[in-house]
Amino acid sequence: MDEALVAYNAGRVDGAAGVRDAQIAEDPEIGADYRIGLLDGRIAAFHLISEIRDVMGVEGSFFEKPDES
Repeated sequence: MDEALVAYNAGRVDGAAGVRDAQIAEDPEIGADYRIGLLDGRIAAFHLISEIRDVMGVEGSFFEKPDES
């Protein structure tokens, strides 16, 4: 059980950071727990970015027009 929680937490941290460890994800014993944590981390990051955009009043894409340099 402890290994499953550690794998889930590692996946959540990796998902929030936008990275994926393919070796852990393919592990037959803890891979599923890691992948669930990975998805939860990505969802949490999406919600955080969405909240920041709402607070800043951003609408549409950040990439609609090129930077003026």
